[in-house]
Amino acid sequence: MFRIFSGKSRTTPQDSNSSPGTSGTQVQGRTISYDPTLIMALKSDHHELIRIYQQIWSEGYERQDFRKIAELLKAFKSTFQAHLIKENVSFYVYLEQSLTNDSHTLQIVKDFRTDMNDIANAVVQFCKRYSRDVFTREMLLDFKRDYEKIGEALTRRVSLEERELYTLYHPS
Repeated sequence: MFRIFSGKSRTTPQDSNSSPGTSGTQVQGRTISYDPTLIMALKSDHHELIRIYQQIWSEGYERQDFRKIAELLKAFKSTFQAHLIKENVSFYVYLEQSLTNDSHTLQIVKDFRTDMNDIANAVVQFCKRYSRDVFTREMLLDFKRDYEKIGEALTRRVSLEERELYTLYHPS
């Protein structure tokens, strides 16, 4: 049986000298600068991920087109991973730098980051498992269940990020 959430989390590097959209200059010991376009870029990524996710169902699963499912899962996985890199390097590191004097909010941000790493592991496992040209009957049933679980986790996460977490990102 496929386990969507293993409960294991991976930590990601939390320091970087530069990233796309940042100057890379250190200000008062900071390694990531504020990027006024970052939140819109992250929200745009969310819209693209949702679009691809929906296509997996409508153009792949409903038509029993397993090659299309594999193709869309590859696109979903690469778009998702690119989003995570952008979020981890530009967003989380900046927030962690900015919130050094607010330990309560900093812990909330770190918890969000850990939760996202768990979701990321589940998404990658899902994409790897179902990137096949042929499904068995059991895989077909499992796919529907796993697809719904991934969708629920992503919907919850996108909503929380856009409604709560992204509001913490501002010039300091």
